Amino acid sequence: MNFLRLHDPLLSILFENEDIIAIDKPYGFNAHTNDSKIEHSDFIQDGLIEIFEKNLNCKLHIIHRLDQTTTGVMIFGKSTESAKKYAEYFFDRKVQKTYLFITKSISQKNTFEINQMIIHKGKELDALTDLRLMDKNSGFELWQALPHTGRNHQIRIHAQFAEIPILGDEKYTGAVYPFLCLHNCKIEFPNGVIIESKPPEYFKNLNILNNKQRAKIIFEIDRRQRLFSLADQQQCLRLVHHKNKFKNQDFTMDQFGEKQITQPSEPTENQAWIAIDNKIKFELKADAKNNVGLFTNQRLQRNWVLKNSENKNVLNLFSHTGTYGVCAAAGSASSVTSVDLNKNNLNWSRRNFEINHISQDAHKFLLRDSALYIEQCAIKNLKFDLIVCDAPAFYRREKGIFKIENEMTALIKNCLSCLNPNGHLLFSTTADDLYIDQIKQIILSTIKNVEINCILPSMDFEFPDEKSNLKSFLIQLK
Repeated sequence: MNFLRLHDPLLSILFENEDIIAIDKPYGFNAHTNDSKIEHSDFIQDGLIEIFEKNLNCKLHIIHRLDQTTTGVMIFGKSTESAKKYAEYFFDRKVQKTYLFITKSISQKNTFEINQMIIHKGKELDALTDLRLMDKNSGFELWQALPHTGRNHQIRIHAQFAEIPILGDEKYTGAVYPFLCLHNCKIEFPNGVIIESKPPEYFKNLNILNNKQRAKIIFEIDRRQRLFSLADQQQCLRLVHHKNKFKNQDFTMDQFGEKQITQPSEPTENQAWIAIDNKIKFELKADAKNNVGLFTNQRLQRNWVLKNSENKNVLNLFSHTGTYGVCAAAGSASSVTSVDLNKNNLNWSRRNFEINHISQDAHKFLLRDSALYIEQCAIKNLKFDLIVCDAPAFYRREKGIFKIENEMTALIKNCLSCLNPNGHLLFSTTADDLYIDQIKQIILSTIKNVEINCILPSMDFEFPDEKSNLKSFLIQLK
């Protein structure tokens, strides 16, 4: 089974010229693919260079690195020649780098010049850093760091040596905090190229750090705002993703165009509005549980359907508000059949077709039980080029209750039997009691001649794990 990272049209570039691409590095990512694997799985988390290579469909070269817990400017070369050119600027110490960090310690001086050797891989290396106090309040201090050399963990080690260790940097005696506060805010090259990154909000207002819960929310929003171009505020994505094994401690915040919806919270007004998901418009409306008719954790899957539906006969099972069906139709599908057991959802689907100016002449909206419908299609030998099956964990049907753990084998078998040669099944479920590898085994026990790709979550969600809420697979008949 492969782990598939889908193209994300919202990923943004901080700076670009003919030689380099600079990104606004978020917290928590390595520059290169790391060695850590998910327990019970063969998943390896992509590094940032691999993520952007896949998204831009080009080869990139790392010019300098930032630690996993450092945010701000990070630069890739667009060719081996440009990478060598800019790497030599660093090697020759012709680059001026400006960092900011926060400490909980009280300094004895306003400036330091730290000329202290750093041991790396058994070697003593010269290292020089200038430190200058920028701001303070009763609990925290903001410092500027100008490293004249580029040693591993240089600023973190020199801050510790100056007795102002970085907040959250327990490795180097920093005060315990939910995250480490070190930001690369500016890089200036001798050829006149200057690249800047705005620091997180708590660098500008140290008082935010007094409330750890509030600071963590701002921290998470900051991570996503470094990844995505949010100039168009009509887009939909997740801003905060606190998921805890104890359900009553969950907290999420999603941007749905002009509105932000938090969970848990009091229900919002029952008022409809229009938001954009990539290039598609959707009518959204919050219900009593603040569900709005669009799932942000399937943002990339909808974009894949948009890009891969041309001239295809598409079946959208458990169609809900028709978001997948609209994407397929907007992607020039020859026909889309949307199936759902809820009449209001089907009417909502039709409205979503209408606001995107999609004629419904070639498309069907069927008020049926999706699991029974695909079973009947299999009996009748009906075929489709693409089937989207976003199956719920359970639902009440006319006779009894549908539970995905009991019905998955038959559901996947019927879907695969209704695919044309080289057809695709996009299968998703939010069942908490199923592991990724369990679903893989169910698929393989149903049919052998398939290619299975487990879709990685979009980067506005946290890193995947075996029991992540959404398990999503792209399956192709060979």
